[in-house]
Amino acid sequence: MLKSTLASLMSVFVLIALLFVIYPVNSKERDWNECLEESYSKWGKECANCMVAKDTYLVSLRNICSEKIDCMVCVQEKYKNWRCYTQLNLEPKDTIYGYACKGAGRYLYWVKQAGDGAFPTVDEVNVTYAD
Repeated sequence: MLKSTLASLMSVFVLIALLFVIYPVNSKERDWNECLEESYSKWGKECANCMVAKDTYLVSLRNICSEKIDCMVCVQEKYKNWRCYTQLNLEPKDTIYGYACKGAGRYLYWVKQAGDGAFPTVDEVNVTYAD
């Protein structure tokens, strides 16, 4: 009797634990960065905002989650400063693009649940990620 009760309690405990793993209790605990996936990055892509195409670096990131997200993408220029782009309420399966006219081949991104706060400023990104 005691063994079957313990086995039942263990089963319930395991099911509850799995429930918390599968369904996060709070959206703040979710890693929203997992919602953005690189579609591609390209060198030399024509850009209306750049004088010469050969040094441009373009990155394309797609929302792979089923919820809207807010995201910011920063692409590093050759001279180490960052060019940043923000998209609020990016729909599922939609794309955000970032580019640098004279790119260094590096990019960063931040993702949050839609409507869930602010991103770092471009100045903060330049200071924090200067190298």
